Amino acid sequence: MAPALPANGSERLLLEADLSAERAASVVRMAIAIVLLVTVEVVLKRSNDISLLDLTEARNQARATLGLLFFAGLAVYLLVKFGRWRPWMAYVTVTVDIAVLVGSLLADLRDLRLPVAFMSMFPVVGVFPLLLAVSALRIRPWVQLYALCLTLVGLALVACMGGWGSNLAPETFLRDAEMFYSVPANTARAAMLALGGAVLVLGALRGRRLLNRAVAETTRRLNLARYLPAELLPVLSSDNIEELRTGRRAEVALVFIDIRGSTAMGEAMSPAALTGFIGAFRARVTRAARQHGGVIDKFIGDGAFIIFGLPQTNGDDAARALAFCRSMLASVDEWNGLRKATDAVPVAVGIGVHFGTAFVGAIGDEQRLEFTVMGDAVNVAARLEDATKAFEVPLVASRDALKAAGEDPQSAGSPWRSLGTQALRGRNEAMPIYTLENSAV
Repeated sequence: MAPALPANGSERLLLEADLSAERAASVVRMAIAIVLLVTVEVVLKRSNDISLLDLTEARNQARATLGLLFFAGLAVYLLVKFGRWRPWMAYVTVTVDIAVLVGSLLADLRDLRLPVAFMSMFPVVGVFPLLLAVSALRIRPWVQLYALCLTLVGLALVACMGGWGSNLAPETFLRDAEMFYSVPANTARAAMLALGGAVLVLGALRGRRLLNRAVAETTRRLNLARYLPAELLPVLSSDNIEELRTGRRAEVALVFIDIRGSTAMGEAMSPAALTGFIGAFRARVTRAARQHGGVIDKFIGDGAFIIFGLPQTNGDDAARALAFCRSMLASVDEWNGLRKATDAVPVAVGIGVHFGTAFVGAIGDEQRLEFTVMGDAVNVAARLEDATKAFEVPLVASRDALKAAGEDPQSAGSPWRSLGTQALRGRNEAMPIYTLENSAV
């Protein structure tokens, strides 16, 4: 059974890269085994003409070693292909590869009874760095470090155990050992060098491709972030964007806020002054929303729409929404104090707050998503903000909002006073609404 892909986009990307790297590494290992097997047959073909060095066992040992290397690569390829591969198996693969090479090198030294100082004459020594290059394809530093340490330990083991001495006369040994540095043998070394370079090029290409995919994914998320509220960036980074696009129904607290008489105020201002005025208002809304954990869905001219309960709903969403409303009223009072010092016209706001079920999601494609909160609860909150004009109060809250916040307007000492049961504009059903005591526009 194939391992389940992680939900997180970056983790899934890395897992896919790991699987692809293991597949590539297994193919490279099989190619190495085939190339070296052909080379061994060419290099050791002269063994029949040499009487002093019997290379029959060396040839058989080389065939067995390269056969094990080939079938180990084939086994990994099949495990990846049929979804049986697991990340921990990379350590097993590295161990098998190094063990096969160390065993082959020891056997060659033993069969030819050569001292360890001559181990570099065997082309198989060149496979060690080649396998390290193959291991680098995984882009897994700990596996690469393990392969390096195991290689060093293996070569140290050869140095300790491969201390045999030759019975041949020096001149005879050197004459017959010349074959290990002949054109075929050096051709094998050149082939391994070329394979190593090709593996490193492949690793660079794979790393570049992974980088390009990561950059493309980051760019896509940044494009989405341009059109979604900044508070939803954690949703994008945790790869829940599909859930956001699917949408859901959630109980959220909704707040509409608007500047009263802004049209007349704007007509008396210069464009630069109006820009600064609207900017100052939005800065106060943004500061209060962040303070109480609200998500600004959008600014609408001189107004704003704020949601409490995103990206996940909490039990205190309504309470935080009311706290935001109180903070905004206090901020507007402070702002008016500053404006009074410059003889500027005081600012009045209207705020409507409601708690109810709404559809929350993002509509659009991957290039542009528009965050949307829809439903009757949104209409009610907008109508409550509109009702502040009729009742000449800065804040109107529904009973649902007060109840969800744990505030009882009927209790003694409650700061809320009833505005009666009213049928809001555009709605047939009447509902109880409240405002803060002693509040007035």
